[in-house]
Amino acid sequence: MEPHVSEPAPWRDVFRGRDGRLIVGLLLFETLGAVHILVVAAVMPAVLRDLGNLPLYGWAFSAAALAMIGTIPIVGAAVDRVGARPLVLATAALYLIGLLISALAPSMAVLVLGRFVQGAASGSAYALSLGTVAKTLSPAIRPRVLALMATTWLLPGLLGPPIGGLLADTIGWRWAFVVPIPFLALSVLMIYPVLRGDADPDAAPAPIVRALVLMVGAALFLAGVDGRSMTSAAMAAVGVVVALLGLRGIVAPGTFSARRGAPAAAICAFLLSLGFAAIDSYVPLMLTSVRGMSITSAGLTITVGACTWALGSWWQSSVVGRRSYGSVVAIGAAFFMTGIGVAYLVLHGGPIGLIYLAWAAAGFGMGSAFPTIPLAVMAGADEGAEARELAPTLLMDTLGIAMGAGLGGAAITIVTAGGGSLTTGLSIAFAIAIAATITLVALSSRIDPP
Repeated sequence: MEPHVSEPAPWRDVFRGRDGRLIVGLLLFETLGAVHILVVAAVMPAVLRDLGNLPLYGWAFSAAALAMIGTIPIVGAAVDRVGARPLVLATAALYLIGLLISALAPSMAVLVLGRFVQGAASGSAYALSLGTVAKTLSPAIRPRVLALMATTWLLPGLLGPPIGGLLADTIGWRWAFVVPIPFLALSVLMIYPVLRGDADPDAAPAPIVRALVLMVGAALFLAGVDGRSMTSAAMAAVGVVVALLGLRGIVAPGTFSARRGAPAAAICAFLLSLGFAAIDSYVPLMLTSVRGMSITSAGLTITVGACTWALGSWWQSSVVGRRSYGSVVAIGAAFFMTGIGVAYLVLHGGPIGLIYLAWAAAGFGMGSAFPTIPLAVMAGADEGAEARELAPTLLMDTLGIAMGAGLGGAAITIVTAGGGSLTTGLSIAFAIAIAATITLVALSSRIDPP
């Protein structure tokens, strides 16, 4: 017997009344994150030309990811304990401080500090937004809202890189850190007045120490994952051990054995993001360096994937009431795995035009599976503890992105540094993605609430 899932509400009900204003504010909050990430990524080469210090270039991205990893479990617990209203103001203040530090940075080291603060704000916003959806909105509205959140990335995905490039070429890259501020102000004005006072002083305290241990472990892993020396390999191994020690105090018991319900959902979120991140960033590299495609044509794969991701999210929002959560995730994972398989054929000489079909399938699969996993956790969460129970899934998603990108990059770096071909390194990255996705399909039925 399939578990009961609430039928999605009609679209006309999504924006009604107080909850409708809250949803608009949350969508603006999500748009802020999209604009911030995509515009900043586009201007970083200009930042490097101005500030120099190439060894710190990668840490401008890693610092933000590490801060997200440390912040998500803390804010996830804090939403239940102190309520969302004070956290909205704290998150906005953190965003503003981080943006201003980066905008005024006199050196790359200071810019990395600003990116760390922005990452902390992004992690807080992620946990806060989905925690608010879980605590405030009805189960019938949630699938629609998560579909809308996915759609907010579409326009920034299309316009963010050109806007970033235009800023860098005209008034300067520093303005890229100013552009998100109006979105920040407007989203707070929309969200804050309609939030309910739902603090529970008796809720469990935030796992601050464990979160910091996890962040340190993740930092060691990212610093050593390229495996260029025995020291770096040992650092990565120690990082995994330290991260696991931190995780054990944050995730629910049974997570590492994929126990039915929220523990399995956390593992599935990790596997889905790991599989995607292991190869997504390297598809343009494959197309330009192995298959000789132009940068512009290769970049279109990202646009195609973004469009079908939004389409997949809208599809899941209409069928999740008629299917179990696990079946929707399995269908999405199957689409994603099909896309990876076709892209692998392109890597090894298949018709190059197939890459657009491949990444259309992969994007649709991600859009279908990605929002369904947290929806399953929300459906089974205890009243008053929704944000805390959801936080491990959001955390494992973020960890999967960091580990997948790290492993994919390490495969390429180690193989090419040892004299091997880029094709071989990319093939290993594809294998990592496929292995993670096969495991996800096998475990997907366990995400439904017991």
